[in-house]
Amino acid sequence: VQTPAERYNLSTVSWVCPGASSQYRHFRRFVYDYEAETFNTVNGATDNKSGPKVSCTVEVDVPQTCSFILRTTDCSLSEVVGVDDEGNPLYRPAAGAEAFKAAMEKNTLKITVEGQTDVRLYPEDNEPVNILNIKRGIVSALMVPVMEEEKNNEMPTVHGVCSTDFTVNDKQDIATDVTVSRDLSRCDWFTARRQDTSPLALVSGMKYGLSKLIRSTQSCNYRFDNQKKHMTSGTCTEKHIFLPLSHENQYGISAMVKQTVTLRATAKINDRIFDHSEYLPMDVVDDKSPVQTMDAVAATMQKLNSLSETNEGEKRAGLFRQLVSEFRGLKGDTLNSAIVEMTDISPSLTWQALAQCGTPECTSAMLKLLRTFDEDAVEVDAVVYALGLLPNPSQQMVKDLLAMAQYKQSKPIMYALRRSPRFTPEITAVYNYIASLLGADCAGDKDLTFLTLRVVGNMGDAMEATDPAIKTTLLKCMRQPATTLSVQLAAIQAFRRMSVTDEVTNHIPLLHDQYPKGAVQKRLAAYLILMRNPEDSDIEVVKKLLNQEQNEQIRAFVSSHIYNIISSTDSETKKLGEKIMDALQDTEVSTHSDYTTKSRNYELGMAHESMAAKIQGNVIFDPSSTLPREVLLETTLNAFGYSMDIWEVGMEGKGFEPTIEALFGKNGFFPDTVSKALYWAEEQMSPKIKEVLEKWVAPLKIEGQKLVKDLQNRESPEAMAYLRLMGAELGYIKTNELKSIAENAMMYANIFMRIVPTKVVFCSH
Repeated sequence: VQTPAERYNLSTVSWVCPGASSQYRHFRRFVYDYEAETFNTVNGATDNKSGPKVSCTVEVDVPQTCSFILRTTDCSLSEVVGVDDEGNPLYRPAAGAEAFKAAMEKNTLKITVEGQTDVRLYPEDNEPVNILNIKRGIVSALMVPVMEEEKNNEMPTVHGVCSTDFTVNDKQDIATDVTVSRDLSRCDWFTARRQDTSPLALVSGMKYGLSKLIRSTQSCNYRFDNQKKHMTSGTCTEKHIFLPLSHENQYGISAMVKQTVTLRATAKINDRIFDHSEYLPMDVVDDKSPVQTMDAVAATMQKLNSLSETNEGEKRAGLFRQLVSEFRGLKGDTLNSAIVEMTDISPSLTWQALAQCGTPECTSAMLKLLRTFDEDAVEVDAVVYALGLLPNPSQQMVKDLLAMAQYKQSKPIMYALRRSPRFTPEITAVYNYIASLLGADCAGDKDLTFLTLRVVGNMGDAMEATDPAIKTTLLKCMRQPATTLSVQLAAIQAFRRMSVTDEVTNHIPLLHDQYPKGAVQKRLAAYLILMRNPEDSDIEVVKKLLNQEQNEQIRAFVSSHIYNIISSTDSETKKLGEKIMDALQDTEVSTHSDYTTKSRNYELGMAHESMAAKIQGNVIFDPSSTLPREVLLETTLNAFGYSMDIWEVGMEGKGFEPTIEALFGKNGFFPDTVSKALYWAEEQMSPKIKEVLEKWVAPLKIEGQKLVKDLQNRESPEAMAYLRLMGAELGYIKTNELKSIAENAMMYANIFMRIVPTKVVFCSH
């Protein structure tokens, strides 16, 4: 009845609140007769029409202000079978009408309204998607305009925010008869229905351009009770016409959707309870055939596999397109049961078809096949990580990604979990799995715990919404003495997408740290989390850091960071700077120019008309180190009222001083260019001269070998680098993961150095 939106958060519906509280009073029940008709026809060429008709009794209970419970009873489903002599449609009961009636009555639908446009639906877990979409159409029919006429210029609809003409036809104490009209083609979300397309397509989204070939308008009329202010009747008519085959924008292929609601009765209710589950993202209607067989798919696969590449190659493209279309029409159970048979016929064709299919069922089948691969297979990680980058993951994909993570806890697979949407049963399962890996206090496997914490940082808002207890676990992790500094830092940084409550600020290691290991890094990480949205009490903590802090590195970083905030020209940052200045009063805020030994925050702003970019960097030193322990660089773009984190790259490390000394120190390799030249010269000299040079070069060779042994016997340096795009961390890499790469690089370098002297001609004069 209604074209389903790709979002499920019905910010598209203007069932206004608090205005709705006066139109739909709490502790009341409103009973409406609802009817929706859809007519598909060719205007000007025929009177024939087709389309369904739905009729229901709709009850709306208001147990709490801005909270509603929708019940649909006595529903009927019919379809057009013809027209009478006057052109009016004739109906007959549609197939499955009784099952439709039972499905519509089975569950209630709960609705909440926040503000003027934020309307959310809370369906039951077992509600079929097609039934849910029909109820969504009923909700849209109950939409009413705001009584204040000036607020209706831009109104939310199921097609997005639309420019709206608002006309008052009759007015008593209130406007009792109003009409609104819209050009739906100009609404910001008016696009064609979502279709399954290949994830590998170089050009996709063509449906958005094609949707502009449809001219759509909507006209709604509402009548209100003058005393009680609720809606007594409403009619909305949408007209859609396909422009390329139309005449005068009126005649041609067209469709019309008409919805009518009429108030039947109102009554008082005593129910005050409004419990609801978490709201879900909207999926498209399941339009797959109810009768599923693999005969046609198997036949197409056999025919495609048996084609001769020389004589019948021109048929391959058409048959492969047919195979992909048939895959898209299969339900999950049918596809999964037949996938083994398909791979027996041709593994390559099966994988190609699944990869280009694009339906949740095909993606699920791919992930199930991957779980049959060897656990160390690199292609498993690559495919799962790529699937995790796809936008708008389905509920089935989240289930399958979780199953993959439970099967193999590799970095790419764990990072794929970050696409899990909020407020679904699946995210609860993901949360439980993540919590089991962390344990009560992160005392388990250090590498797996570190990886898990980085993943939590990517989906912190979803984790917190599922169960705020995750923050208590993180607080224990950051103070776990039995783990590594990197794990403790990751626990602090995992708060970057969570709300920083009093529980966090009271326990976060900012003013002091009972575990001195890595105190500077942990305290500054906590400081940066705190300064995302500081409260007055947090600014008092900053004041103490500026006036009383004994650690030179912490004081240097905080002073430079506060100085940059106060000096910023960004409007939002300036507000924070003024707030900080008011709190600091006589406290002097200055920065320093010691770039080589002191921690510092750097900031560079660039502005142009309606856009501004900010480049920010952090360099953090530790008192025990002559090299930075952390380096971060990020770019933020502010455009048209929105702030976006474009990219961020960061590095953390320790233990590099011995390595740097061995390579670049007094007796290191790189400064000793003479010995390197002599190594090469030995191969080019005559035997007599070579014999003399060997006596001179031998001590240099021995010293170099000694440096190598010393370097190998020392503790290996540790480093980690990460990359974030648009606020989402794509991954990280550690030095111990580079071991095999380094070994191969040394091998290739030795080969290269042997080849170069014989292949390069040096000129001299």
